[in-house]
Amino acid sequence: MAFDPVQEDCLRLILAAMEREGADPASDAAFIERASEAYRLDPATLIHTDRDRSFHLVAMATELADYRAPFAPSEAEAEQLFSQAEDYLREAVELDPRNWDAQRMLATMRSISDDALIDYLIENLPAVEDDLKTLIESAANPYEQEFAHDLGRRAHQRWLAALASRLLIAGRYRMALSYAERALEANPLDPAGARHTGMLALGKLEVEAEELRRFRSHHASAYQDRASSRSGRLGGHRPDAWSLITEMSLAYRVFDFDRATALLQALMRSYPHPAQALYFQAEFPDGVFSRVHVQPGSDDELILALSEATPLLQEGMGTPDAASFAIWIAEHELVQAALTDQDRAMIAQVEGGGPIGGAR
Repeated sequence: MAFDPVQEDCLRLILAAMEREGADPASDAAFIERASEAYRLDPATLIHTDRDRSFHLVAMATELADYRAPFAPSEAEAEQLFSQAEDYLREAVELDPRNWDAQRMLATMRSISDDALIDYLIENLPAVEDDLKTLIESAANPYEQEFAHDLGRRAHQRWLAALASRLLIAGRYRMALSYAERALEANPLDPAGARHTGMLALGKLEVEAEELRRFRSHHASAYQDRASSRSGRLGGHRPDAWSLITEMSLAYRVFDFDRATALLQALMRSYPHPAQALYFQAEFPDGVFSRVHVQPGSDDELILALSEATPLLQEGMGTPDAASFAIWIAEHELVQAALTDQDRAMIAQVEGGGPIGGAR
């Protein structure tokens, strides 16, 4: 589960349309179906206010920055997409200065460093929370109450999750864990994926494996209803890639290679074709809107988790024998044995015919 900006835009516009026309949001399924079709054909037919238009621009910017630019065929095209996304966000802020998603995304794209962005997010968090409190307290009819119950809270959840993620990248692990916990408190179902940031922060804090299990158990709602796995259970729910990578890193750090290998095997059994991702461990750009939407249990989820786990994977880099966790994974016999001929051809092309192993 992750935030889908297009779906969210559609839901916001349908709710606004229901309020204009007096439809019952709890029971008028026919109205919702008609409005959904209208959105599919032309969202502009449902846009009536500056606030409507502002969030629609956020959805458009997200499509460009998070889902098209990372796959652009050239750097120049990627820069053009980012520039267009920034234009959308600038207009969104002009239309609705209290659109905190647009404000945060614009700040993210313009920030000169992680520390500068962290400062911005911390300084403006009270204003985000004040706006949310006002929204909830001032909801005067069923439509406003419905908005305040869910859709109106999401910008705050994304703000907290983004802050936790940036703190992790900046090496401020206790603060990252603290803000991840606040995001989970704001929405225990955790569509923002703050639990993953919290898990990685715990790994960097070198806690015991039991503390990872307690974290998952405490936030059980966030870990429910994931894709099925053949690899067993941790804390009562299927262990995802972030959990397995973190526990594996703890075992690796204390030289418990049998345990680390068992966890690597469990990780590989949880995803369809994991070897290539585990070998290359490619870094994927962070989503500007939120964590990018991937299918649970898919290879894309593994790629995303490995990218976000870079602070753990790079442990050991720079040592005389360069014995990093990343290289241990890439060169492990389980990964090497699972590489297909196509994988090996790709590796040879990328590495210029060099030996397989040591992706970083």
